[in-house]
Amino acid sequence: MDSKIAEILDNFAVKGTPLDAKPFGSGHINDTYLVTTEEPDGTRHQYTLQRINHAVFRKPQQVMDNIERTLAHLNAKAPQFPGVRTLSLVLTREKRNCVRTFSGKWWRLYDYIDGVESYDNVRDPDVAFEAARGFAQFQNMMADLPLPRLHETIPYFHHTPMRYATLEEAAYQDIRGRAEEVADEIEFVRKRRHLVAHLLNRYLRGQIPERITHNDTKINNALFDPNTKRCVAVVDLDTVMPGLALYDFGDLCRSTCNTADESEPDTDSVQFDLRMFEAVTAGYLDTARFLVPAEIQELAFSAWLLPFMVGIRFLTDYLQGDVYFKTHYPKQNVDRCRTQFRLALRMEEAREEMQAIVQRAAKKAGH
Repeated sequence: MDSKIAEILDNFAVKGTPLDAKPFGSGHINDTYLVTTEEPDGTRHQYTLQRINHAVFRKPQQVMDNIERTLAHLNAKAPQFPGVRTLSLVLTREKRNCVRTFSGKWWRLYDYIDGVESYDNVRDPDVAFEAARGFAQFQNMMADLPLPRLHETIPYFHHTPMRYATLEEAAYQDIRGRAEEVADEIEFVRKRRHLVAHLLNRYLRGQIPERITHNDTKINNALFDPNTKRCVAVVDLDTVMPGLALYDFGDLCRSTCNTADESEPDTDSVQFDLRMFEAVTAGYLDTARFLVPAEIQELAFSAWLLPFMVGIRFLTDYLQGDVYFKTHYPKQNVDRCRTQFRLALRMEEAREEMQAIVQRAAKKAGH
């Protein structure tokens, strides 16, 4: 085992002696390791060790305080929701929820949830239905979290007008000389700038309520029972904070309804899978009993907004020099951006069908 990882683990109250720590997962932001320990009698335990990316999460202690409150609430409510499994933080020997090293890096440790499976991509509508149900259940369970309000771990995270303004600033400054190369993508956004504040305006008018939301509902943040295929847990809680439920629904559509990989260089292969959209919509509306009519009205729009906004984020990061998202080749953020924009375009072409699907699902679920 790497001596630095072993030194970090020594801060936590783990069971047994650390044996191994392997890189784990496919996240863009944090560094994650699957840790195995062994007790003297041979009993082994597994943990998930993560370094919090403090360039993204500027106040890591607030992130951890949010997570600690969220997990305490979820674990207290879990008996009311049979089959639901939740993460558990492993505290340090000093009973803290994280460690900050002398080099200024922040680390946390979870008990590993075993006996489950996850998917980076999925084409099975039944799995999409279950993922939507799982994230809606998470929102249900968090709906009565007592005050105080959770910290906003990334201010303006889903603030689309701010995302657009940041893109324009990055294009104007053009510090890497890349703006001309992505001129078509910048123009794609500008032609739709009148839509960026739509949901926020409805929120400010009091038509759409603030809720506690996950804010990163990619399919690989849902864990499934391999036998029943039920979604039993939701993970990656760094961005749990106040937000709009619509953002969670839209981001799940973004990650399940795209027929291509997120970094697909051939945008002609990017299609919007209406069958998967129907499954996500049905699963979400079947479980999200808290929704008000205005939220249901905007489900189809939010499914379009999230790939559009995430495409803006990839494009902005490329213009700024690839400083936010991990990349594995020079123009990966361009490929990511183009894939998101092509998905948004396909959704625009299917807008009427999407609205009809939402209406049918809402009626069937009794909303």
